[in-house]
Amino acid sequence: MSNLAVPKLYFDGSVVDVLWDNHEEAIRWYQKFMLWEVAQQEDWKPDPRCTQGRMTRLNWGTWLISSLSSVRLPHHFAERGTVESNIRLCWRTQNLKQLHSHFKSSGVRVTDRYKGPGDTTYFDFWATCEGIRFTAQEDKRVQEEGFVPSWIRLGVSDLSTSVQWYRNYLGMEVENDLSKDGYVIMSLHLNHQPNHKSLWVLEQLSDDAYVGKVDGPVRPICWVADREDFFHYHTFLSDSGIEVSEIGGFITRGLVSFHLYDPDGNRLNISSM
Repeated sequence: MSNLAVPKLYFDGSVVDVLWDNHEEAIRWYQKFMLWEVAQQEDWKPDPRCTQGRMTRLNWGTWLISSLSSVRLPHHFAERGTVESNIRLCWRTQNLKQLHSHFKSSGVRVTDRYKGPGDTTYFDFWATCEGIRFTAQEDKRVQEEGFVPSWIRLGVSDLSTSVQWYRNYLGMEVENDLSKDGYVIMSLHLNHQPNHKSLWVLEQLSDDAYVGKVDGPVRPICWVADREDFFHYHTFLSDSGIEVSEIGGFITRGLVSFHLYDPDGNRLNISSM
């Protein structure tokens, strides 16, 4: 299959959907437990149908977004109180055992430590009072305190099928095929750093894992540089039978976004300006 209709996509950080009343508390949580700082704050509405909006940029292109609306928006929403998605946003830290003990003693919900892709150790933790899941990953090379970016892990039910799907519809490239170990490392270019890549790990789900659409609060953002290409890409995906949302945001001028689901229901956001 030709992917000529797929524009060049860039990883552009992540959005965390936060309930309006929890926005300030969430900022304080990330400052306390992840040692992140506020880089930018503004009253910004993700869609003109919102009555109010708030947007806070923390470390590594991570945006907290809250909004109030009297209608259900086509794109900016999260379903809460359901199963976790199979998307794990991973953050590297130097001493995983110490961090795990600290989080546990501080009342942060955590999993046990476990081995995962890259022959390293992880644990999942749930941030803020809303229980937003992130994943900590051990990397002894990390020099600074707190967390630095790692890769994004995507759980899939059929590894070879998903690798081809991400090639065809997102233009990802295979960096390292470790199918024998249950995962494949793929890549997209990194926005604002054209000579760098973001890494995405497609990993084989267990037979009893949930598979299906999940609209979780944590969403990786893929950026399309050309606005016209963005709209053509949405049409291409829809015509190809890919489930996509309606386009939300400021259609005539401003930030526009939609989301799509991979064959296992993993949700990815696509944006342009």
